Amino acid sequence: MKRQPGSFQLAAKLLFLAAMASPGAALAEGLEPIEYTFGDGTVVRVSGQINMGVLHYDDGVDDFTNFVDNDNSSSRVRFQVFMTGDEWKMESTLEAEYQPLASNVVSQLNDEPNWDFPSTNIRKAEIVFSNERFGKLWLGQGSMASDGTAEVDNSGTSVIAYSSIADTAGGYFFRNSANALSDITVGSAFSNFDGLGRKLRVRYDTPTFHGFGLRTSYGEDALADKNSALYDVAATYSGDFDAIDLDAAIGYAWNTETDIETLSGSISGLHKPTGISLTLAAAHEFTDGIEGRYGYVKLGYQREFFEIGATAFSIDYYFGNDIAAGGSDSDTIGLAAVQNIDAYNLQLWALWRNYSYDDDADEYEDGQAVFGGALFKF
Repeated sequence: MKRQPGSFQLAAKLLFLAAMASPGAALAEGLEPIEYTFGDGTVVRVSGQINMGVLHYDDGVDDFTNFVDNDNSSSRVRFQVFMTGDEWKMESTLEAEYQPLASNVVSQLNDEPNWDFPSTNIRKAEIVFSNERFGKLWLGQGSMASDGTAEVDNSGTSVIAYSSIADTAGGYFFRNSANALSDITVGSAFSNFDGLGRKLRVRYDTPTFHGFGLRTSYGEDALADKNSALYDVAATYSGDFDAIDLDAAIGYAWNTETDIETLSGSISGLHKPTGISLTLAAAHEFTDGIEGRYGYVKLGYQREFFEIGATAFSIDYYFGNDIAAGGSDSDTIGLAAVQNIDAYNLQLWALWRNYSYDDDADEYEDGQAVFGGALFKF
């Protein structure tokens, strides 16, 4: 399978630049939040992030380079109101993303920005009521209970590399044996089946007990005009020990319109003395037809080489079966680096990833992506 030698060289340069940001910057706690506190304690806050970079993709025949939004953690803005009573707390959030040309959409056939603002860009429009004894009640558009169950990650590089492989170069098509574009995209070949995402829902989270918690929700995909009933349930764990930070989640989801059920889970542990982390994720889709499944493993290392903030590196591997088609195999390996600059709420990141796909219908060229950029939070 064809590879352009310049792709790996470009990846190495981006990884080096991300890790070697100047250590001379002044150390600080970060930028002050944009918020106002009223006399009764009510807090109004405006926050968000800009996450952009340059994506270079080699499909085995041609190369493509575009300036895009990083869909691993999209550019967004949010408006929040916090109110605190004697026992109850209330939080309301309105959050929207804007991605004229996103890293999961750009392709050989689509490299022009789309300046429209569809309703699906609204990530959250919700109110949350919480109590330490009774838990949390979520109302409105936001994460279903199973959202994120396949994406627990303590590696420090999830801003650019995690189990959702298709967030980078997901729109690009694989080349077939005739060097023509097939109808198989990176996005269709690499799914992480991460629950039901963000929907219009009612959700309840129990209080946590020794790190364990349960949550469940019922919702509809109202923003996409799909009024099917959606049900899910999830269990979570979070433990902070002397030497290890450990987080895990598992979720079951059912879409009544498609009659598709998914079981997804992930676990991630960080050994604090060494900075070494291990992340595992897997999921299985249950349908009347072909059932897709995958496994994901990631080894990470993070350390404060410089006073400006921690540096993180990772290598990950994804292997999937029957995801884009029956009898298909999807494999990818990726190298990532992230340099935090705490004083400016900034992360510099870079990724190299190779995509491999095969099925019974044809043979396909590997794809390669090199992606570098920055995330700024405010």
